[in-house]
Amino acid sequence: MADLQPFPDIEDVLCEALADLGETGSETPADLQDHLPFIRPTRIGGSDDRRTDTSRVDIDCFGATRAQAWQVARAVQQRLISGPVHVPGVGLIDRARTELGPRRAPHPDETVRRVLATYRVSTRRY
Repeated sequence: MADLQPFPDIEDVLCEALADLGETGSETPADLQDHLPFIRPTRIGGSDDRRTDTSRVDIDCFGATRAQAWQVARAVQQRLISGPVHVPGVGLIDRARTELGPRRAPHPDETVRRVLATYRVSTRRY
């Protein structure tokens, strides 16, 4: 039996899929205030079954204001649950399910607002 290709990195897939909603990255820049709104996906677990990689993912949405952070978080949620989402050259999100909906989360810099949501995201190899 031939070795299978690895699944696409879900953080990379999400960064590309959400790039038009704000700046994206798997790491928060040191000068975050200069990059708002900013979206950071983080894989926090999951499993695969040879055909599908089902990732549990936290997505942080940072904004200069409460309204901006919430607007981006809601847009992210709608993009994901409306799937499938094709990300040319990167991967395919078959489906996403909201596990913990958008909620306010503290951020050490009080001038930055943060909204966090947790999703179960299923992807396939391209």
